[in-house]
Amino acid sequence: MNKNEIIQKLIKATIHRAIRESAACLLIIIAFAYYLQHLSVGSAKYYGCLLILIASGFIAGVIWAFTLSYKLLRTHPASDSAFWHEAFLAQARLLRLVPLWYLAPVCSGMLLFFAPTAPGQFASFVGDFIVVVLLFGGTTWLNRYAAAKIEEDAQAIAA
Repeated sequence: MNKNEIIQKLIKATIHRAIRESAACLLIIIAFAYYLQHLSVGSAKYYGCLLILIASGFIAGVIWAFTLSYKLLRTHPASDSAFWHEAFLAQARLLRLVPLWYLAPVCSGMLLFFAPTAPGQFASFVGDFIVVVLLFGGTTWLNRYAAAKIEEDAQAIAA
């Protein structure tokens, strides 16, 4: 693959990721906004729901802020290796930091949302906690794997 194809592949991937994540955020916002109406103010579920709603908006904003466009290719041709190398590395950093800006607020909200409110719900909470930990670990691993691939492409651009 030549530099132009690698760059176009990254641009297309960031646009598709932004659309997918925005759709997911919109569904989460609709579902949790509906659910929030039926929760008592001040409960752990209420604050967990609120945290998930705020995190979803924040995530969509971050995703779109880092989305590359084809317009960049017109202002920075593929021959501008330094610019594209940095753009690729910025995308890789974004993916490596997913545990901090993406997963931490969402998973915290999920844990508050799943928090036991009655004595008999602790076993259920442990199961939910395990699912959240697995989700956190799996998503972190997938994003680090994707970041490594992007860094390989960044080296190809720099060469």
